[in-house]
Amino acid sequence: MIDVRERDEVTVIVGQGEISREELAVIADLARRARAAGRRVVVDLKRVEHLHYAGAALLRDVPGLRAAGASRYVRDLVAAGGAGAHVEHFDDVDDATQAA
Repeated sequence: MIDVRERDEVTVIVGQGEISREELAVIADLARRARAAGRRVVVDLKRVEHLHYAGAALLRDVPGLRAAGASRYVRDLVAAGGAGAHVEHFDDVDDATQAA
C-alpha cells in the first residue's frame, strides 16, 4: 500500500506492508514526475516489511531519490535490486527532507 503526501516543496511517498513490483512502478513514476516538477522526493519505508527486490530496480532511474526509515532488510532488498547506489538512505523523513 502506498500514500502520497505533499509538504512544501517535498513529495513524501509512504509505503506500508509488502510493496509489489507494480506498486514500485507506481512509486517510481510518481517520484519521476515530482522530480521533473522540481520537487524533492522522499520514499518513507518505515512501515514496509518487504518489497519486490527486482521492482526496486525501477527506483534507480529517479535522480536524487531519498528513502527514509528502511529496515536493514528492506535496504538490502533495494540494494539487491540494483538501486542501492542510486537511493540515498536516511533514518527518518525529517532528516531526508532537511538534507542539502
